[in-house]
Amino acid sequence: MPSRFRTPAAVASVLLPLAAVTACGSGAASDGGSAAGGRDPEKLVVAVIPAEDSTSLAQRYAAVTKLLEDETGKKVELQKATNYAAVIEAQRAHKADIAFYGPLSYVVAKDSGVDLKIVAAPVTEKGGDPGYRSVAFTRTGSGIKSLKDFAGHKVCFVDENSTSGYLYPQAALIKAGPAESDYTKVMAGGHDASVLSVAKGQCDAGFASEDMATRQLIEEGKIGKNDLEILWKSAMIPGSPVAVSTDLTSGLQQKITDAFTEKTNADYLKSKGYCSGGDDCLVEANWGYVPVSDADYASVRDVCAATKNEQCEAGS
Repeated sequence: MPSRFRTPAAVASVLLPLAAVTACGSGAASDGGSAAGGRDPEKLVVAVIPAEDSTSLAQRYAAVTKLLEDETGKKVELQKATNYAAVIEAQRAHKADIAFYGPLSYVVAKDSGVDLKIVAAPVTEKGGDPGYRSVAFTRTGSGIKSLKDFAGHKVCFVDENSTSGYLYPQAALIKAGPAESDYTKVMAGGHDASVLSVAKGQCDAGFASEDMATRQLIEEGKIGKNDLEILWKSAMIPGSPVAVSTDLTSGLQQKITDAFTEKTNADYLKSKGYCSGGDDCLVEANWGYVPVSDADYASVRDVCAATKNEQCEAGS
């Protein structure tokens, strides 16, 4: 296990969410191996990164869940983790068979020896490249005009294993100038929570994925179009990947991989009646998922090297 999980604060942050995921997903590790040399569970547990409340999360992944059930012949159980570290540890402990990661949490999981295989990442439109951006924002009229102005303020981040909600923002803040001691960090726990905390005045400024801050919450009516002012935008970040546990049978791994890379897109899902073709298909991915490889995440490792962020460490 990475050494960074051994500090008291880190252990405390992992134990609670892990209890929630592993208690409900205990079946993922309890099924014995098959004759083909791997687990062939009756139920597949899917661990999801914290971006939405449980109700909207279930709606968001409804089409994907039904597709996976049809393609694998298994019952699929969606489990929301409280933070990114919980997703990593759930798949490490074989309590999650499929996991939706952020780019950083995937790199940490992969480099710390979790038995997983990267499968696919979302794209916003057919033929597009998987990727997204981080943004910094404040309430309109706050008087905060740039990252330099964050000094003396309360700043919301997502959590320490979030790529767009922590890693890339930390790199930007290092470049902009305010030292960590100059502002107060608040870990909101989710991209939506970071945005809403700033909109409600609980934080003076914050970071989250661009789509969450500029589209999703506006369309859901949770913030107004002009409530926030965008102060900074990152370079393109590799898309948030889906990974499958490699202790599953090779045949089951392939079925899951094929489902994501060939059928988890709005065109296919609509044509087969899984959704109407609107936001009920794939709100998170917009159009669908495309194949990616570990090499696509080299830039995340580069940012880790530049920031020397302890969350990037993957010691034994």
